[in-house]
Amino acid sequence: MMKKNVLLLTLISGLGVANASYAADWMSVQGLEPANAEAYKLWGFIQPTYTYIEAKPIAGLGGTIAGYNGQQQIPNLVGPDLEHTQNIQLFRARLGVRGVLKAVDDRINYFVLLEAGRNGITRDQNVVLSDASMTFSYIPGMHLRAGLFKLPTGEEALSPVHVDYNYVNFTNVTDGMLNERDMTPITGTVPAGLAGGTVQGSLSGFRDIGIEAFNTFRHNKWEFGYAAMVSNGNNINFITDNNHAKDFTGRLQVSYVFGGAGAAREDVNAFIWHQEGKRTFGSTDYNRMREGLGFKYMKDKIRVSGEAMHGSGMIYNGPNPPFNDIPGANTPAPIDTVALQDYNTAEGWYLEGGYKFLPQWRANLKYDVYNRLTNSQQAANERDFKTWTIGGEYLMSKNTHFTLTYEIRKNSVAHPEAIANATNRNNALLIADDLGNRISLQMTHIF
Repeated sequence: MMKKNVLLLTLISGLGVANASYAADWMSVQGLEPANAEAYKLWGFIQPTYTYIEAKPIAGLGGTIAGYNGQQQIPNLVGPDLEHTQNIQLFRARLGVRGVLKAVDDRINYFVLLEAGRNGITRDQNVVLSDASMTFSYIPGMHLRAGLFKLPTGEEALSPVHVDYNYVNFTNVTDGMLNERDMTPITGTVPAGLAGGTVQGSLSGFRDIGIEAFNTFRHNKWEFGYAAMVSNGNNINFITDNNHAKDFTGRLQVSYVFGGAGAAREDVNAFIWHQEGKRTFGSTDYNRMREGLGFKYMKDKIRVSGEAMHGSGMIYNGPNPPFNDIPGANTPAPIDTVALQDYNTAEGWYLEGGYKFLPQWRANLKYDVYNRLTNSQQAANERDFKTWTIGGEYLMSKNTHFTLTYEIRKNSVAHPEAIANATNRNNALLIADDLGNRISLQMTHIF
């Protein structure tokens, strides 16, 4: 098994390669090292990013939130600071070390990564340990990885953002369903069917602390892979769990390899995954489930991929009302909201593709849908998000590339008739219609 991955991991080891839309087995790439790997290899990348959101201050609000007229809603502000509609920031800045513990046993490898950029992982701290794991390759047909690392879920969440992501921002469905917010309850007035809380510490970044068994097998042109992980399901800033339940996440994948090897491999693959566990909110544990399936096709100059996801329980809904607090104003303070019970559901999907029309240029197009709170009990709270993303990439060199995206964003109130109060209904429609389009330009430099 290690020999099969030597070429792939030699080419991508340290992930110090330019973005070229890879057809790689990312579970193995991020969890293993080639047999001839060094004891340590320093690597990292930076992603300075400019973002501009085409948005006008809200107008026409009535009732208790009328005081927010003239303000920008939070989805029209650049995160994680949420202060301006445009910003230049060092979005990601990661430095890591990976290698093989030759002094102990070359069947043990490790992966450590620090994050110092401005994003959801570092929203409360300047520097966060985003990855820290060791992989043990003693059992035939199985590698065991332990520590903090990415969960084996959807492809968009699992892929390394600096070498295999062709856009600047994640889709709404991936961010909303898989990029977890750890919440603590607070008192306050929120819409019926939702609970109020505050987001604590880092967003998950699609990671958790646990133990994973995984491997990939090749037979002629076919490749089969699996991963099964038991994890805490708690905030990634804490080593310990906050309840007695563990999460289980499993993924199966199959690929047909057209030709090539390593980063230049061309294939079509399909995958399916499932995740379930419990989340503690106050003194009560609630069921949380996520699952999905998808595919990716890579051949010649063409890339096409897509995913569909479904989830129940612990559906994050953002702050209500969706504005920054105005100190001293006679307006209700915003409270983060979540739909706790597992009868609360959400679903979504995306389809995207790219075409490399010149050796250093690629055009990309993506459409994503996120239907949040689709169950009948939440008719008044359901919101549907649809986004077209038009993008392009310039591959300047082996280690540097630029990504430009323009997102045409639409938010709609799925069932306005379910909002009985006319003022609240009008406010909901105004806020949904006020969502602005987003332009992003990002440079990625790998070292």
